[in-house]
Amino acid sequence: MFNKEGIPFFIIIVPFLAILFISFFSTSYYLKLTNNSFQADTYELKQVYLLQKDYDEKKLLKLLKKKEKLHEIRQNEFKKFMIILTVIIFIFMVLFSILMNSIIHDVIKKYKKKVENREERLESLNRTLVTKVKKGIEDGKQKDKAILQQSKLARMGEMISMIAHQWRQPLTEVSGILMELETATRFKKVTDEHILNSINKSDKMIEFMSNTIDDFRNFYKPDKKKEDFDILLSCKKAINLVNASLADSLIVLNVEVKKNRFINGYPTEFAQVILNLISNAKDILVERKVKKPIITLSIESLGNLCIIKIKDNAGGLDEKNYDLIFDPYFSTKESSKGTGLGLYISKLIIEKNMGGELSVQNDEEGAVFKIVLLG
Repeated sequence: MFNKEGIPFFIIIVPFLAILFISFFSTSYYLKLTNNSFQADTYELKQVYLLQKDYDEKKLLKLLKKKEKLHEIRQNEFKKFMIILTVIIFIFMVLFSILMNSIIHDVIKKYKKKVENREERLESLNRTLVTKVKKGIEDGKQKDKAILQQSKLARMGEMISMIAHQWRQPLTEVSGILMELETATRFKKVTDEHILNSINKSDKMIEFMSNTIDDFRNFYKPDKKKEDFDILLSCKKAINLVNASLADSLIVLNVEVKKNRFINGYPTEFAQVILNLISNAKDILVERKVKKPIITLSIESLGNLCIIKIKDNAGGLDEKNYDLIFDPYFSTKESSKGTGLGLYISKLIIEKNMGGELSVQNDEEGAVFKIVLLG
């Protein structure tokens, strides 16, 4: 039924069989028709001949035999014609079949070649795609490493800045104590009690500065596992580190606790997010030179959810930046003042590490960053 290319032969042979059938049918029908006509003619001839008064029966028989021979000759000629015609048609159809088979073979061959070329291109594309995907993954890993490295450097810079603010006051007090001792020594009014008091005060200031270093060192130490922690306590750890910086910029920080609760997660990472959001609010308040700058941190609970909001009165974000604010390297600050990684890292911590949500919107006074965590 099919050849090696999968072409059904009957598609080619059907026209040939149809023509052949029509030829044989037309031949048999014509012969039958001519025989009937011949018999009708001979019958009429007999009737006409018999009506004559002086007819000759022998002459009539000769005439009829002559007519029969003529009829047979015509039929033989027609048969020969039909045989020749059938042979011609047969040869034509054979040639036609060969031609059609060749054409279809060429078409299928071209189609196969086309399919093979497409398959080769797809295989090549797949190989290239695998290479591109591997390269993309490797580039992504390198980018993540770069982001983490820049984040560490940025946090180191913030930490140094905050330590400087925390140390400024105790250093000033130590400097004052030393100046007081120097003055008393010059005027010969120094006493043992005065020296001991000065040493005691200096020790307290130095201890405060040492504790500040420990606080920062522990603050940026990564959590190894999740644990239940107090939201308010974790927020206070962040506030303690940034308090001096806020006071130096004359910014008021209000803490409103409607309902505190414990959350299972990473307390140090959460405190870093709070510190980052407060620092961002402080920077925008200073940049826009807001009169009576205020930052409000609120904690409330709704069912199993704990909601922490940090808002400022700096006028809010540009709406076109809503979809970009958490993207890496996006920053509304000057390039020298921001890396664009703080909010990106914060969102990763809250959403990926702690299964919560970090979002932002504007209210009538400024931007409101909202953290939602499942208790």
